[in-house]
Amino acid sequence: MPLGPSIRKLIGPSLAPPIGRAYRNLFVNLDKVARALTGVLPPGAHVLDIGGGDGEPLNHLLELRDDLRVTTIDPGPQVGQWIAPRFAERVTCLPGTGIEEYLAQGRTDPDAVVIADVMHHIPVASRPAFFASLKTLWDRNPDLRIIVKDVEPGSPRALLGLWSDRYITGDRGVSLVSRRQLVALMEAAIGPLRHEETPLHQWDSPNYAIAFFR
Repeated sequence: MPLGPSIRKLIGPSLAPPIGRAYRNLFVNLDKVARALTGVLPPGAHVLDIGGGDGEPLNHLLELRDDLRVTTIDPGPQVGQWIAPRFAERVTCLPGTGIEEYLAQGRTDPDAVVIADVMHHIPVASRPAFFASLKTLWDRNPDLRIIVKDVEPGSPRALLGLWSDRYITGDRGVSLVSRRQLVALMEAAIGPLRHEETPLHQWDSPNYAIAFFR
């Protein structure tokens, strides 16, 4: 078992959230991420959160935007377990669900998609299929806005996060995607797109967030 899950099992569910928050703060400021996302999410949006994990970033976003509804999905057996109870009625959690499964279930098309710290975990060989699924979402809703939050490679903080993913989280295939690479990948799979870079990279480098839209 990777070191990270072993530690969570050892410390138990009551201590895992505060320790997890302190550890995450080494790599990303979730308040700044939420502020960056609020500037590019449309009013009253239904947001599809892909690869939502424990859901802690959603607490920061929903605190700032009381007009948002979120569906958070993750292929793992749990998703959204750290979402604050006061936000529970605004969030639908779908564990064991990847984007392909979501598309096949006939659920309501989202107004916006958030993909936060997921892209660098997708194996390079699997990225074309992932982007093809995003294209399907866009074909169903031409007004869709997709926001990708990830980490620019090349700095000591980025390298520390990469090592954490490989040796603590246990994802040996992790590979960071630069802002330039991300734009190229999106356009290669979907065609010409407009994109808007949020101020996140200025506020909390090497983290960045880019909104894509037609």
